[in-house]
Amino acid sequence: MEQPIFIINTSMSKEDYRKFLYIATFRRNKVIIPLLLLVSLLGGIIISLDSGGFSFTRLIISWILLFALAIALVIFKVERKNAQRIKTDKTGTFDSINTLKFYEDRIVMENKELKSKGEIKYSQFFALMESKDYFIFYLTATQASLVRKRDVDNLNAFREFILEKFKGRYKKI
Repeated sequence: MEQPIFIINTSMSKEDYRKFLYIATFRRNKVIIPLLLLVSLLGGIIISLDSGGFSFTRLIISWILLFALAIALVIFKVERKNAQRIKTDKTGTFDSINTLKFYEDRIVMENKELKSKGEIKYSQFFALMESKDYFIFYLTATQASLVRKRDVDNLNAFREFILEKFKGRYKKI
């Protein structure tokens, strides 16, 4: 019988999920911050042109305030989504142990608590992203699974192995 190359027992706490939401919102897509800056600049220009004349001071102040408001709204949305997910989690997803077995051509995922088991080939994944604390395996553009780096025994060997499997679909964030 074929033996897995790596076996990782990992879990996702509520705090891990919260961090993931922020990573997915701000770091996965590098255009979010520049887009918010641009939209708030446009709003600042409109505000600075109000009252008949252009005011550079009004432009800078309104730009800063509108950007702060935009960031606050995004943070509010992330926190709301986090609270909603935690509130609606009836299956015990958080803190349950996921056993991931990495073979040459596939990953086998198992969660005994949830009585679930699945297998997926590396070619079926949408992407792999690596942050400071996590490997984030995207099954689709919006559905992901986390592996906490602290749960990986030999991080360098695992990274080398997994990067080979995700050539062209890997991004360090």
